[in-house]
Amino acid sequence: MHTDHFTLPGEGPMLSNPPKDLPQVIPAQMRRVNNLISRRVNYYSRQNGVEDVTAMHGWILAYLYNCRDREVFQRDIERAFSITRSTVTNILQLMEKKGYIRRMSVPQDARLKRLVLTDAGAQAHQQIMRSLRQTDQYITSLLTAEENAELLRLLNKLRAGLE
Repeated sequence: MHTDHFTLPGEGPMLSNPPKDLPQVIPAQMRRVNNLISRRVNYYSRQNGVEDVTAMHGWILAYLYNCRDREVFQRDIERAFSITRSTVTNILQLMEKKGYIRRMSVPQDARLKRLVLTDAGAQAHQQIMRSLRQTDQYITSLLTAEENAELLRLLNKLRAGLE
């Protein structure tokens, strides 16, 4: 089991024991862990040459990459990631500006825009997936195999109950 403190260049170690005045409730702890995971993904992403891509961009690029044999629309992204329409709109606009996706009109309905992964988006996807694998390996090294299995079981149970 890996027990080193999580330290990124230019930062001190993260707090292994948070101050007592921080809320010790599940939503607050999950938010903290999510923030730390995002930092770790960003760290590996910078190492892999994809500094300007957020973790959510990475997951959306992976979704589009895996669904490139069918039409994907904004509503598919909203449903797949349980995020609101306005949030998805902002994310997709930024991804389009960076050249990772294109929105293409659909002949049967001009209001609908099909999301298409560009070559730059496919390349970024490969590097981001590398970063996510590195992050996953790091995180799983912090727990035993049994703890990882239990954590995934509990997270899936929470997600199912909250959907």
